[in-house]
Amino acid sequence: MNAKANPTLIGAFIVSAVTLGVVALMVFTSDRLFTPQEKLILYFDASMKGLNEGAPVKWRGVTIGSVYEVLLRHNQASNDFVNPVIIQVNPKILRQKSDEQINFDDPSFLKRRIAMGLRGKLDAESLVTGVLYVELDMIPNAPPPVFHQIRAQYPEIPTVPSGIQELLANLARVDFRGISDKLNTLLARLDESLAALDIGKINDGVLRLLGSANQVLTSPDLTNSLAELRLTLSEARTLVRDTDGHLTVLSGRATNTLGEADRSLRQLRRSLETLTGMIEPESALRSDATMALDQVANAARALADLAEFLQRNPNALLTGRKPPSDSP
Repeated sequence: MNAKANPTLIGAFIVSAVTLGVVALMVFTSDRLFTPQEKLILYFDASMKGLNEGAPVKWRGVTIGSVYEVLLRHNQASNDFVNPVIIQVNPKILRQKSDEQINFDDPSFLKRRIAMGLRGKLDAESLVTGVLYVELDMIPNAPPPVFHQIRAQYPEIPTVPSGIQELLANLARVDFRGISDKLNTLLARLDESLAALDIGKINDGVLRLLGSANQVLTSPDLTNSLAELRLTLSEARTLVRDTDGHLTVLSGRATNTLGEADRSLRQLRRSLETLTGMIEPESALRSDATMALDQVANAARALADLAEFLQRNPNALLTGRKPPSDSP
């Protein structure tokens, strides 16, 4: 006969299990239960499909909080149809992950960061699953911020379209059915064109062409021509090598000739400079030459006077010059 179950033991077991569950819940959710969360609001001009409550909120890839609530409308104008999302950021995680104090509840801090390019955007954990999360990032040259709250209920972070949003929007605009129809039409035309070709005749023509090419390549004339071409190239190579040697010798001789010509020109230049110095007005040579020319001129005048005297007194060479007669 089976023993009757003890209700006391069953009750004690149930109480212990509930107590352990509560303790585990308190341990794993202690940050949320005992740490005040900073709540912010963002407005996204995109579908919220794939973004669920509890999805991560990341600052440049580092998880700092979670999505608190995804709404249809909240505190916005009647003609404003963007979707509001309330997120909560854990200050304890911010203190652990950064040595700089990050306080989103401080309006001046948030204003400075927004001016520097702080923006929110949606990103995908995986393109396969389509699960989204909220990414906060500092965007260079960010567009001017756009705010949607009518009343300042939550600190608001402006948003920008994400790459995944643009990708999904572009994919939505692609006409896949039209592309498929065009591809099918192209394949049908290609099949018809291939069917119209006479593959047998094309194959025979290719074989004949290959046979003719083989005969040309194996003909003795082509072989002899290649041998003569090889010999010609060898002789040309030898000629170029010899010519290069002669050019080297001629180059050396030309260099020596140019050197001698340069030395001759320098000597000629020095001679011209010396001659120029000799004929300058202040040079001693020119002064001596002038004096010598003056003396020659004086001697010429004396000879002219002597010739004139002898012409008047031919006997002077025999009798000498007569002394002057005394006056009575």
